Amino acid sequence: MKKTLQLMLAMTLALILFPRTAQADGKVIPFDKMPAEARAFIKEHFGSVKVLQVTAEWNEYEVLLEDLTQVEFDRSGNWKQVKRKRAGLPEAIIPLRILSYVKEAFPDLSITQIERSRWGYEVNISNGLELEFDKNCNFVRIDD
Repeated sequence: MKKTLQLMLAMTLALILFPRTAQADGKVIPFDKMPAEARAFIKEHFGSVKVLQVTAEWNEYEVLLEDLTQVEFDRSGNWKQVKRKRAGLPEAIIPLRILSYVKEAFPDLSITQIERSRWGYEVNISNGLELEFDKNCNFVRIDD
């Protein structure tokens, strides 16, 4: 009986506390409340596309554009991931060595997503393949 009461108390507390945690994460904010570097990136590379929503999470910002492009930034405003469903990404945001590799190895395809981390880059191309590059933009492998 005591264990059942403890379990019920724990479940009740979880139900009460979980919504509060979820509210702190993923808050919609105005575009002008993002870091200046993130705003400048959006304006420079996607200036003609309307911003639909900006979401602030614990340590990052997510931007959804009218053409369904999604851009994630860290808390300082540095881009972490850019994903575009309907077209290739702007070439200016792709490191030159990665862009050159993709153009040479896959000349008829475009880059639809790029994600960077401290270990390197993951790049998706329009045929569905995922290419991995190290932090110096050297090709590592194909991950399909």
